Order: sequence, then C-alpha cells, then structure tokens
Amino acid sequence: MLSTVKVLGFVGLVLTSTTALASVTTASFGSVVDTGNNMNQFSVNVDNVTINVSGWSDTFNQGGHDDWIRRATDLDEYNGGWAMQNADEPNNYCGSNGHSADNFGSNCGGYRDYDFFLLEFSEKVTLTQATYGWVSEGNASQNQVSVAALDADTFSGDLFNMTWSGVQTNHTLASDYSQMENSSGYYTNFSNGNTSGVESTYWLIGALNTVFGGDYAMEGNDGMKLAGVSFTKGTPTSSTSVPEPSSIAIFALGLMGLLASNRKKSI
Repeated sequence: MLSTVKVLGFVGLVLTSTTALASVTTASFGSVVDTGNNMNQFSVNVDNVTINVSGWSDTFNQGGHDDWIRRATDLDEYNGGWAMQNADEPNNYCGSNGHSADNFGSNCGGYRDYDFFLLEFSEKVTLTQATYGWVSEGNASQNQVSVAALDADTFSGDLFNMTWSGVQTNHTLASDYSQMENSSGYYTNFSNGNTSGVESTYWLIGALNTVFGGDYAMEGNDGMKLAGVSFTKGTPTSSTSVPEPSSIAIFALGLMGLLASNRKKSI
C-alpha cells in the first residue's frame, strides 16, 4: 500500500527534477550581401538576437608589421563563408594571402598575422559550434581554430591598439582551440572544451593563435572562411525549476486518484 508520505515524497522529487534545456540557435552568414571594397563588418538577426561581426588582425600597415591589432581592411564572401584582408595583404603583398581568415606568414617578412572575427551578441550566449565555407587547401585535419569568450566588464568592444596576448591576459573569460572537422561541410565544436557553458556577449573566432591555447607547432597553415555559428541563449533552467501550474494540477489529480484506489484496496 502507498502511504501519503511516500506519495508526497514522490511528488516533491518530480517537481524538483524537472529541467528545461536550452535550445541551440544557428545563425548563417551566407545570405549577407558583400557590398564591395572596404566592407569590414556586418550584422545578422536570428531568434531575437542581433550579431555584429567584424574582422581584426595584429598588423599595422604594409611592410611595417608590429603586434598591434587593427581592424581588417575588407571582408569578402565566398561559397557562403567570409574571409578578411588585413593591412599587410592588399594585392597579395609580399606573397601573403588575403582570401581567408588565417595565420599565414609573409614570405619576405618572416612574421605571422593572426586574423580573428569578433562577434558581438545583443545578449549573453554560449558558443557551441562554427561552420565554414572553405578551409586552407581543403584539408580539415591541418586546420585548427581558436575561440575565446571575452569579459564584457573589462572589454569595450574595440580591439584597436591591443595585442592578442593582452586580450588573453586582461579581457578573456575562457579560451580554447578546436580541431576542424569535415562531415557534409567544415565545422568546429566548442561544446566540450574550456569555453563550454561560458556565457558572454563578445566572442572571438580565428585561425589558431596559441596565446588562446594549443600547440605552436600547429600554427602557420590554418585558414578558413566563417559561414555561421551555433549558440545557446541564457543558462539552462536549474534542477529546482517548477512545472507550469496546469501540469501540477493534472499531476496532483492523478496522485489523489492513486491514493483513493489504494485506500479502497486496504479496506
């Protein structure tokens, strides 16, 4: 026979174990129109979230490389993905490549430019995945991607005159790197690493830069065109969440019937 105490305990267990899981939202950048030369940012709206996307690289001007970050001079769309051209790369200057977001070095300067997309969300999100329209040499296995969640309390939204190491030290909540995968398209997952569950309005995605994690020996050949991202909004409801009142009422009626039935059997 079920006692009232046991049933009430069961009710409490059910009510406190109900959890609402956060759903994943996917934003595609393939429908954004390339407006031509000197386009260096764009915005998309999905699921009531606005995402501002801009390009940045640690370079100053042609032939005058330093470690200071500057905004990319141009973003270009190809095959649904976006590349950036930094200030060292116009007209394929010095053998560099302006057709991807990459960490390629100059053939005559002996340096590496690290290209990154800065994504500013209109609310805090957790980044779970990124997709790409193209990767360097079509080889997923040789491409790694860096990701970082920035601290909105210390980061103003502008990377101008910073360095990547300074961003990591002074403005980063969590960072990691991810191996490029290829299964019906190129993608990287961020849901199982250091940034898993981290929420922010500012996120960086770019060619592997080991100040954010990873092995320096893997740098120098990573390039991609960013086609979209997936993210979750807000924190999943905790295990102490309470169901809707109508659900509680239906559940309570069922338990009352169960109690009445057991009382009849015990008479």
